[in-house]
Amino acid sequence: MEWFMATKVVVAGGDARDAWLCRFLEDQGYEVQSFGFHVEGVPPFRPGQEPLNIFIGPMTGIDANGRMDTMDGEVVLTPDIFHDMREGAVVAAGLIAPSIKERAHTFGLRTIEYRNQTTFMWLNAVPTAEGAIKSAIGRSGFTLYHRPVAVLGFGRVGSVLALRLQAYGALSEVFDRGFEKRAMASAMGFPVHPLDSKWCPPVDGVFNTIPAPILTREWMESTDPAWIIDLASKPGGLSASIASDPAIGLRYESYLGVPGHIAPRRAAEIIWETLASVLQDQPGRVTPTHTRR
Repeated sequence: MEWFMATKVVVAGGDARDAWLCRFLEDQGYEVQSFGFHVEGVPPFRPGQEPLNIFIGPMTGIDANGRMDTMDGEVVLTPDIFHDMREGAVVAAGLIAPSIKERAHTFGLRTIEYRNQTTFMWLNAVPTAEGAIKSAIGRSGFTLYHRPVAVLGFGRVGSVLALRLQAYGALSEVFDRGFEKRAMASAMGFPVHPLDSKWCPPVDGVFNTIPAPILTREWMESTDPAWIIDLASKPGGLSASIASDPAIGLRYESYLGVPGHIAPRRAAEIIWETLASVLQDQPGRVTPTHTRR
């Protein structure tokens, strides 16, 4: 971790987790500046000052033109900012457009898309699952204890969610396309089924983690859930054929960005833990192809 000492970090703030990230890094002894949002006590980033070691963009990412959506509106990662970064420095964000990664590499900079890191996915699954449970409690007039619920998908979020529901005493039915995922769920003690509504009994609610239009009218009619919490990334799991049905809309919630809403402090730590793990495991540098000023 010697590379991190006396490091200057710029954080472009998309939501509350980025404000917490600034405070967390300051507590760790880093020199931090904010970009695109205001954090009490944290100076704003002004290009052309001392060279940067790390630039952290928001969860929503950096597009092909370098644009980022922040709390104060749109900001841009310009070529001048690349010039201001030390050789071997890091550009990180939830996602980074290929053209921006290529440009960064010409300056000898490293890029990290933290949303695509396995470490991030597993750690982020915990606040996502806990936030979903918080949202579900009381929706049908009951607690989750001894209530039937369906969990669609048994990946990282689905498996963590099912285990948390089990601890609450919920009666969870797990649905997944894959034989291996169903075997894993069965080994953990869950009733498991193929991803087909005909196998699902009536339930209080449905948690969906699969980013495909699997929530069809057949699912609604066979399970008759009082609520549907969709944790899948866009386009989500709701079939277009019923998306405009007001009766479905009253029960359906697309619950995206859960960690940043319910646990922004922990979400900030997860971002940094992910970046630190990548930099420790892959300490190499990129050979620049651009002549610096």
